[in-house]
Amino acid sequence: MERLLDLILTGGLRPPLFHPDVLALDRQLPRSEMLALVLLQRHGERTMSELAEHLGAPLSTASGIGERLARRGLVQRHRKPEDRRVVVVRLTRKGETAAGKVREQVDGLLRRVAGALTEEELAQLLALLAKVSAAFQVPPQEASPGAAFRSIPIEE
Repeated sequence: MERLLDLILTGGLRPPLFHPDVLALDRQLPRSEMLALVLLQRHGERTMSELAEHLGAPLSTASGIGERLARRGLVQRHRKPEDRRVVVVRLTRKGETAAGKVREQVDGLLRRVAGALTEEELAQLLALLAKVSAAFQVPPQEASPGAAFRSIPIEE
């Protein structure tokens, strides 16, 4: 595991979000907002609850992201007429353009990965990444009270 960490931190396995091209985008827009734009581009209009679920974030966090994107003119927010409590967001033209730029950068990085691997290796990588992703979806096992401590008899 130490070798994998070394490769990620100092070698060619830096996550794509640390790639210089993506970092240049990061100066214009925080990653959470970039992710929201790409999610909206892929999935279309969404309620804030749905966006929060896709982002893996609390509703309050997703709402803040939606508000910031709306202030930048990248998304349009409106309430559903049938239930005014529900806020829906969708990309504006400016948001579509911004999401397209992010996708171009990410797609370029993915093409580099695909070009470095055979079809079989790419299939193995995808299978392994799916397993890793699934492992992160399961909450960690909480230790039962006292499991971290063991009882030691004390002689008097």
